[in-house]
Amino acid sequence: MKLLDKSTGFNGVIKFDNDEVPPLYPEETQNCWSLVAVTLMTIAIALPNISNSHVKELLDSMREGLQIVRNIEETLNENADLVGARKQLDVCGQTLSYTTSGYILIFKRSLAKSTKKILQWLGDEAVKNVIEFKSCKKGSLNRSVHNFIASSSMYRISQTILLHCSKQENWPNDAELFEWISTIIADILCACFTNLPWVIKMKCHHDAIEKRRDSIQIAAQLLGKSKKILEILEDRQLPNLDLDSMAYINKWRALPNSQTLSRCTSSTKVQLTSSSELLMVTVV
Repeated sequence: MKLLDKSTGFNGVIKFDNDEVPPLYPEETQNCWSLVAVTLMTIAIALPNISNSHVKELLDSMREGLQIVRNIEETLNENADLVGARKQLDVCGQTLSYTTSGYILIFKRSLAKSTKKILQWLGDEAVKNVIEFKSCKKGSLNRSVHNFIASSSMYRISQTILLHCSKQENWPNDAELFEWISTIIADILCACFTNLPWVIKMKCHHDAIEKRRDSIQIAAQLLGKSKKILEILEDRQLPNLDLDSMAYINKWRALPNSQTLSRCTSSTKVQLTSSSELLMVTVV
């Protein structure tokens, strides 16, 4: 909740990726909420001069937030490419959170590199991984596809942050950049969490009887967590997206800036619709 309080709108779904960053290859991998959030987190904790307490707070927040994000993704993201990307994230998420992040932390502390050099290094390493994947023989693609997915995301996001910093009148210090990235993460989580009412409803009506009990139990847990989350979102207008499109971060990112502005007084707000239907669930 402390992380979500940093968000005042949904602008982060646009700011995390800049179209001015040229693609490495014409075909782009599709983003999912969890991959973008984990990549941003990795960059944030790689920044020099950030206290261990702030790093721990962000990691703890992400650990809780990603549990909800993955429930949403598993329920709503039926796109085959995104399902594959999410399965790979179980592997590449560990790589980002432990192997890569741990190596970056050692790198930044031992060599005392500047923020700019670390961002450049992240982008360069990502490019190397993508090129290596593209040069692999067909039979070995499955072994390295998770690195390709993670590296493609790391390249675009690290270069977007570099571009953002270079456009500022003064290059932001590490604390300012950490706060900026944390706010983008909070915006992305909030945008993802607008799907909670629909996810809870779907889990309460699982068709398979043998899975219905577990599904309703998850729905009850999400409902308990949703109250405070939706209190944060209650004065925000939903974008002009249909219900299916709201499940995908790329659909949000395609919105014009005017639809991701912070607070509004419109009657079209985030609400836990059909709450009576959600609460009155009978397990037979």
